[in-house]
Amino acid sequence: MSKSFKLGIATGFLASAAAVAGAALGYRQMVVKPEQEAEDEYNEVSKAAVRRSVAAHQSRF
Repeated sequence: MSKSFKLGIATGFLASAAAVAGAALGYRQMVVKPEQEAEDEYNEVSKAAVRRSVAAHQSRF
């Protein structure tokens, strides 16, 4: 009985660890990654806007 109990504990631990890893991966894909992509896009658009602004207001002389 002791051997099957230990096997059950080990199996439960591994299953729980796999569930936590899956939840963390899902959270990263659904929440963190889109936020990073949105921030990167915002920074890229901001840089382009600054370049256009500087180019539009430069002196021709």
